[in-house]
Amino acid sequence: MFIAANWKMNLNKKKIQEFITDLENFEFDDGVKACIFPSFIFIDYLYSLISDKSISLGSQNCHFEKNGAFTGDISPYSLKECGCEYVILGHSERRAQYNEDNNFIKKCAYSAIDAGLKPIICVGESIEIRNSGNAINFIKSQLDECLPENCKDIYIAYEPMWSIGTGIIPSINQIEEIHSIIKIQAIKKNIGTTKVLYGGSVKPDNAEKIMSIDNVDGTLIGGASLNVKDFLAIYCSAVKQIKVIS
Repeated sequence: MFIAANWKMNLNKKKIQEFITDLENFEFDDGVKACIFPSFIFIDYLYSLISDKSISLGSQNCHFEKNGAFTGDISPYSLKECGCEYVILGHSERRAQYNEDNNFIKKCAYSAIDAGLKPIICVGESIEIRNSGNAINFIKSQLDECLPENCKDIYIAYEPMWSIGTGIIPSINQIEEIHSIIKIQAIKKNIGTTKVLYGGSVKPDNAEKIMSIDNVDGTLIGGASLNVKDFLAIYCSAVKQIKVIS
């Protein structure tokens, strides 16, 4: 299981320190990986706080070039130097607000892999596409266009746009169906190992149910990850789930 905490543009230096301090006596389980994705400006600082802990570090995005005249962007190679292990690519907010298309995301994925990072590629449909009955074809198209081929290890996050921040989540059958399709599409791309995360209004009261669904390998958490108690409650739900499976 993998628990990804996407802090987005939240938490200042003081709040980050308080968050990590509250984790001091918590015992992480070897079967559940936790990774935090802070704002770019705090990547170095967070790394200094967690380098001796069982928490991984990730970036919320990257560019596909190693260096160059790309004001405001960040190289995946620089992220690797700062201690990052993972990078989120194609988040719905990046797609919608910054017009990042599938081709751009695919190039970023190849570059991230080359830099030694593990990409978490996000896909998901709008409410209009879901209601039209075309969600499966839409997501298949996203995967076909943005997934790199012949790579060893990749994460894909299914985040229905209509669920993010709304408190509304898809049904068990809907999540299971999409996650199954994602894994099949990844096989077609000759990807070695694919882990599929669910993202969209994940909270302590629904996390256990979500992670009990077939082909759900963890969660991508937004708002709930800003509160250390909620974050740990979701993490513990993942631990409980792997013990049930074993």
